[in-house]
Amino acid sequence: MKLFACICNQPQRLPGALAPVRAALIAQPPVSRWGLGYIQGGDVLLVRTPKASMAPVDLAGPLTAEIKTDCAIAQAMRDEGASLGGTDNTPPFRFRRWMYAQTGLDSQLFVEAIAPRLLEHIPEYLRRNLKGRTPAELIFHVFLAMLHDEGNMDDPNLPPTASRRALAATLRLVAAELAKAGKTGAVTGNVALTNGRSMVVAHLHEPLRLRRLWVTGERGERDESFRGCLLVSGGDGDPKDGFEDVPPHRAVLISRDLQVSFADLAP
Repeated sequence: MKLFACICNQPQRLPGALAPVRAALIAQPPVSRWGLGYIQGGDVLLVRTPKASMAPVDLAGPLTAEIKTDCAIAQAMRDEGASLGGTDNTPPFRFRRWMYAQTGLDSQLFVEAIAPRLLEHIPEYLRRNLKGRTPAELIFHVFLAMLHDEGNMDDPNLPPTASRRALAATLRLVAAELAKAGKTGAVTGNVALTNGRSMVVAHLHEPLRLRRLWVTGERGERDESFRGCLLVSGGDGDPKDGFEDVPPHRAVLISRDLQVSFADLAP
């Protein structure tokens, strides 16, 4: 389904930067539920809609209206429906400064095969933050546990290379547990995560595209003072003009000063 993440240096100009690509940020029906997480005043705020929709959902709609933010993740789901309904099962997920979303996960497979084993790797204080029953939220908390083990969870200036390393370790653990359960062919989808100051988006399965955002000045010229990036996951007819494909099994790292680099997901 549809997932996007964006980050910029001028929140008030983000709507203008997204305007040329709004079509790529619309989730086509049926949509089981959808949500948007964004940073405002240093806090992670969520707008989540757990109700199904048979009409297209404009995931960027709130960002072009009343919300002003320099960092956001949005995701629309098309899945089991009522069995995983409710706000607590609606992405993205948050803990303190962190936001997380992930696509392409088989909920029943995770619950039955490896959820109990993954929970063993999560400290009790993090387990108490688990509200729903989705594999994405569980994997998010394994990632947080990896950060906890390295003493990095609350570092506001944590470099994206450290986040990538924790994500790689998390995905390696999930793959190992799936292999033990005889589920080596299971799919784990694309991941977007941020602490509000940097961002990591990983291409694990479905297509992932990157666009460098820009805005124009009063004379119609490109304004170099604005910097931003948008990553879009999902194949609902996304336009490719102005986007570049992220290679499979690579992560896009976006630093606090909005420098973009690519890295393998190996440790």
